[in-house]
Parts: sequence; structure tokens; C-alpha cells
Amino acid sequence: MKINKKIYLSMIFLVAGIMMIGGVFAFAVSSQYWEENPLTINPGETQHAFIILQNIAGTENVSAKITVLQGSDIATLDNPDMVYDIPLGQRVQVNFTVTVPVGSQIGGKYNVIFDISTVSPQGAGTMTFGAGMQKLIPVLITQTPPPQKQKVSPWVYYLVAGIIFLIIIILIVINSKKNKKKSK
Repeated sequence: MKINKKIYLSMIFLVAGIMMIGGVFAFAVSSQYWEENPLTINPGETQHAFIILQNIAGTENVSAKITVLQGSDIATLDNPDMVYDIPLGQRVQVNFTVTVPVGSQIGGKYNVIFDISTVSPQGAGTMTFGAGMQKLIPVLITQTPPPQKQKVSPWVYYLVAGIIFLIIIILIVINSKKNKKKSK
């Protein structure tokens, strides 16, 4: 009798699980920045970056809301109130801006954490469970020197001047030979 109850309960859970598969939200968040590849920025600098919301393996379109959970002192979403619609099989770019204070210490590190939550469509008659996840963007303060103009060696100027001087001499010699032939 106990075995029949276990089989019966197992079958119920299996059937319930199969029925729920049709409504799975399968979305992901990716970025070009991670722990080993942080966003690098100079003190006092502003950079624009983005994260990608993906709905590649889902069965339905997904809507998501994004907030800055940590690091709002340096990072802001370009469209903070926007609900992002991610169609099935598509990717959507979410832009944000990072501004580091002028007095930031070189080698310092900030963590920007985005909170991404799925949103139910308005007026839906059934209750749905939303998915949520967080995306960490490490920000490393560096000091990259401004690009320097390439210095031209003084020998280049001497070479150009020498070539011009040589051309002038050749033209004078050719002109003087023509003048001698005309005078004869």
C-alpha cells in the first residue's frame, strides 16, 4: 500500500511538472564585463555601457524591469522607468552610464549590481510567478595616460629641407643650361 502511494504522488508531481513546462520564462542577462574583465575607467571620467537581456530558450515573450541595486552613486540606467519587452528568441540592450568622481583612488573598485525582474503583463487573468536575477558589473579605477601626439624626429625636418634644397639646385642648373643654349 505504501508503494502505491509513493507511485501515485510521484505521478502527480510528474504530470504537474510537465504541465508547467509550457509557461517557462527562460531569459538570461549577459555583459561584456565580469570579475576578470572589469569596466575600467579613469577618475572623473564618464563611460556608457550596456547589459543584454536574452530570451533565447523561452517559450513566451518576457517583460523585465531593471533597477540599480548597488552602485547607484556611480551608475544610472539611461531609461530607469522602462519595462523592457524581450521577444522570444531575441536580445535587448539595456544602456547605462558610469561616472566616477574626480577624487577616486587609482586601483579602487566599485561593484554595480543590477536587479532584473520579470513583469506580468497588465490585465493578465492568471497569476504568474516572476523570475528575478542580479547582474554584477565590476568597475575598476585606473589611470591611463591621455593619448600623446607622436613626436616627429628633427631628422625628418632636415631630410625634407635637404630634398627641397636639392630640387631647387637641380632646377637652377637645368634653367641655367637652357639659358646658355638660348644665348648661343
